[in-house]
Amino acid sequence: MSDQLVASDPVFAVAGQRVPDLARDCLALSVEESTAGLRTLTAHFLAVAPRQRPNDDVVEYLDGRTLSFGSELSVSLGPPGNERVVFAGTVSALEVTFDEGDTPHVTVFAEDALMALRMTRRSRTYRQLSDADLTQRIAADHGLSADADATGPTYPLVQQVNESDLAFLRARAELLGAEVWATGRTLHFATRDRRPGPELRLAQGRDLLTVAVRADLAHQRSAVRVSGYDARSREQIDAGADGAVVTAEIPGGRSGPDVLLKAVGQRVDQCTRMVPLAEAEGRAWASARMRERARRFVTAVGTSRGTPELTVGSRLTLTGVGRPFDGDGYYTTRVRHTFQRGAGGLRSHFEAERATINARDSR
Repeated sequence: MSDQLVASDPVFAVAGQRVPDLARDCLALSVEESTAGLRTLTAHFLAVAPRQRPNDDVVEYLDGRTLSFGSELSVSLGPPGNERVVFAGTVSALEVTFDEGDTPHVTVFAEDALMALRMTRRSRTYRQLSDADLTQRIAADHGLSADADATGPTYPLVQQVNESDLAFLRARAELLGAEVWATGRTLHFATRDRRPGPELRLAQGRDLLTVAVRADLAHQRSAVRVSGYDARSREQIDAGADGAVVTAEIPGGRSGPDVLLKAVGQRVDQCTRMVPLAEAEGRAWASARMRERARRFVTAVGTSRGTPELTVGSRLTLTGVGRPFDGDGYYTTRVRHTFQRGAGGLRSHFEAERATINARDSR
């Protein structure tokens, strides 16, 4: 195989050092992330050793010289001089595949810094902490720095019961409508409005190879209510949130709760599994659940020709996708970058959501 690389070939670095052989031998690559956190990589490499040495295995990349368990691996995609790092993490698995009539290949699996949180299960009690404080505590446990930017109540008592640190943080984030992710050695915990992301424009028929956009009332509600019992005042908690919580964050258009009201009438959701012990908790949880529903009124699933700068948190403008759906306001919730040698090269697959459709009289 030629050592000459094309512009869309991935660039690999191990322990900070670029390794051209990995780019030369890469057959396929997939890097995936979502709002739940934990970015993963799967890469397939041609495994026939390019040169034979005494006592060497005929299969390359299994001797630990280039890659091994715990190796720090990063991958960049994009044109030379304008590459973007789409993955940085640790090798967690190695696999070799032999198939009759085909050359063997080695598959490398890797996860980002959240792997340490996923592999740590514990039971622990926290006192007088906010969710931002919890993030700081857990990051310190794993030698990570923390960037927590989420407003929420301070809890007198929070218990982690036989959960991994990652599952625990994901559950705490869900209560506030926040997201968890890692960049390098930094653990992030932030609400959507405070998560940074590039602004991108994708046009159907030009940048987009496929796209499907849907507005769906199935999970929309007029309001969300959360009930509990205040442990201090010994009074019932009955907190609620309606479409106003999402109207405040949209520039225009018709929201899911608004369309629902006109189409089928009032529909209120009562959250029975959420039991707040303070009024502030109930209000925060109800607002987060209402936003979660309303933000998913419009969903888009698409594939571009290769957009390395596309990440979870990217703000998208979609054009050429029909009058109700054209425009900005899309928030990317899942991204998968793939590379397939000889079969299309680089592709970027994404899922995004928006809280509104355009008004009928929009142009």
